Amino acid sequence: MIYAIDQSDGTLACIGHESTRGKTSRHFAIDPDGEVLLVANQGTDSVATFRRDAVSGALAATGHSAHVPAAVCRKVI
Repeated sequence: MIYAIDQSDGTLACIGHESTRGKTSRHFAIDPDGEVLLVANQGTDSVATFRRDAVSGALAATGHSAHVPAAVCRKVI
């Protein structure tokens, strides 16, 4: 699910859905520039990458993923 944050009161509104390109998604991280989202999919031993539109929050799969056994947490530094 993709959410928007209401800046006046902090409430969330669902604005869309995007497949994580795997099973049992456990964690996600956004790079410091806010342009790339990484999703750890434990059930498929993968980390998938998405481009993120900083204004709309829309995601677009890059088509790139990495095999990571038991992927449960990602840290972007």
